[in-house]
Amino acid sequence: MKQTLKKIPLGLPLTVSGLATIATSFAGKKAHIAFGAFWGLLSILHGLQHAGKLEHDAKELIGQTAHRAADKAEQISLHAFLAGTDIASYLPGRIRVYNLALAGNAKLADQVSSFVRSFSGVTDAKAALNTGSLLITYEPDELRKNPHLANIETFVREHAKIR
Repeated sequence: MKQTLKKIPLGLPLTVSGLATIATSFAGKKAHIAFGAFWGLLSILHGLQHAGKLEHDAKELIGQTAHRAADKAEQISLHAFLAGTDIASYLPGRIRVYNLALAGNAKLADQVSSFVRSFSGVTDAKAALNTGSLLITYEPDELRKNPHLANIETFVREHAKIR
């Protein structure tokens, strides 16, 4: 039965019964109900034909939604992290920042250090767990090739407590 159901093309009957349902909405109520019921039945059968595809699509949609939510949470966490960061010192090629969230938090320190090291021009990023500081060393000329990073360096230079 299931194999036979998969082989029956339902696209044309679905379209015809859908159009007939719409067309009969202004005609007799019994014809409208009959075509609507037939359209509903065909829709259910069509859904059963493609149950695997529907399940796959639903899982993919849920996965994409969860991924977007995780990305948003990560962005919020990054913003919260940056908001709690003090710029302690700046010299071209060397920046030290403090954030209490880094103190004693090896997992976060590793994540932040890895993230910072991923940028072109950054030579190292070392966190000190006992103080919550992060020392970033970089090649100024290389880093400044990226306009966004150059803007960040300018901001850091202007807001550093020690220059």
